[in-house]
Amino acid sequence: MKPIKILAFSLIILNVLSCKDNTKELQKIKELENSITDLTEKVISVDVLNTEKRTLDNNKKVVINFYQEFFGNIDFSAADKYIGNVYIQHNPAVADGKEALVSAAKTWLKDAPKSKINFNMILAEKDLVLVQIIDTDKDGNRHSTMDVFRVTNGKISEHWDTFATFKKGDKSANANPLF
Repeated sequence: MKPIKILAFSLIILNVLSCKDNTKELQKIKELENSITDLTEKVISVDVLNTEKRTLDNNKKVVINFYQEFFGNIDFSAADKYIGNVYIQHNPAVADGKEALVSAAKTWLKDAPKSKINFNMILAEKDLVLVQIIDTDKDGNRHSTMDVFRVTNGKISEHWDTFATFKKGDKSANANPLF
């Protein structure tokens, strides 16, 4: 596109220089410059948006794949694949670092069957990905878990979570589902 711009400007300038009253031509040059600037800014904006969307989509994939492999497939090697060297944990029951997460998960998931994780909600904003899962245990209690992960350079680097349980037989003050 640069050679075309240079050629167009060269032709316009030659045309302007050959005229006695070049006010109209100068105005056309300015309009053309403005059009090219506007178009360039739009192309850059679209490119930035596309890059940001790709990053958000990749961050979601990292979290979804990690969650399924680690918690659903009960494959603790997923920690090495998806968690970075720095892993900050905000769950007070688990220390920082992927080794601490693996150790805790071995206790939580002892004798648990492999399962397909059904995500109720997946949201991504900047470097954060939020997933929400609702499941029912063998006693009929419904559990809602929300996990928020920070993804840095394609690896999980930080984690927050929150849990809610609606026990079988509990009465809700409204007709709305847990989530």
